[in-house]
Amino acid sequence: MNQDAEFLKQAIENSKRSMDAGNFPAGGVVVKNGEILASEVSSPFPNLFHADSKAVSKAFEKTGPLNGATLYAGLESCLMCTGAAYWSGIRRIIYAIPKSKVPGNYYETPENTIDLISTFNEKMELIHLSEFEDEALEVIKAWERNNL
Repeated sequence: MNQDAEFLKQAIENSKRSMDAGNFPAGGVVVKNGEILASEVSSPFPNLFHADSKAVSKAFEKTGPLNGATLYAGLESCLMCTGAAYWSGIRRIIYAIPKSKVPGNYYETPENTIDLISTFNEKMELIHLSEFEDEALEVIKAWERNNL
């Protein structure tokens, strides 16, 4: 298994841990040079930060600017989390579930994130590893059965 797959699987495991704790099933992991800088689950409602933003913030506090780091997320990052990653220096986000595969109210806008970030001053790379989509969607479906 390559490193991207390994770290994305950890983000999906964090999604499960988040759901098991009664929170929205999202997980985030920030990695730089093969080292995990932060691994997070979502905050309980109504707290602000999603797992992705929490992981970015924790990694930034630990090392400062995250140029060259990658954010791994079970769900495609929302605009808040993508923005936090961008401002921290991250230019690469890898995720398992595209926003088109979950209900529209999971995100702040129906627009494709890739289209919205295409106007950023620096290019960001959003990578969907579809081979993990079904596994990650099972976590979302389990959460929806218990919470919607």
